[in-house]
Amino acid sequence: MKIEKVSEQTASAASRIYALSWKVGYKGIIPQKYLDGLTTGSWTPRFKEAVYKDYILEDNGRYVAASSVSPARDGNMKGWGEIVSLYVLPEYFRNGYGKLLFEHDVEQLKNDGFEKIYLWVLEENHRARAFYKAMGFFFNGDTSVINIGGEELTELRYVNQL
Repeated sequence: MKIEKVSEQTASAASRIYALSWKVGYKGIIPQKYLDGLTTGSWTPRFKEAVYKDYILEDNGRYVAASSVSPARDGNMKGWGEIVSLYVLPEYFRNGYGKLLFEHDVEQLKNDGFEKIYLWVLEENHRARAFYKAMGFFFNGDTSVINIGGEELTELRYVNQL
């Protein structure tokens, strides 16, 4: 098993992980029409632009999880690191891959000098919220409303307890 930075060669694999994870993980949360419109290549251009530090986890020759981290994107969180996203192929949910990649991401952000880390999670994504809580993060009371597929969705900010 190894975790590496997403490269030109692995961008399509990372995009595939995101798309398939969204289709299963956000079913009933994000409008189905939007999810149906996602393709396995929907995120490939973003990975090729390397806007964030993107990572991909490979196990036995198969890419199974991908993530992105960065300095805080929110102006009011200056000095914080952010876990922008973390996705696992649906057939690998609840097998420890998300935990491994999450711990890697936290360590990378610490190595980049961030002692405080946050992330956004959709309010209705109870599985992810339970995961982040188990990883030592908690809802700090901050919310944000985003529009995905024409629907207003509430995100919750989770922060670490380091």
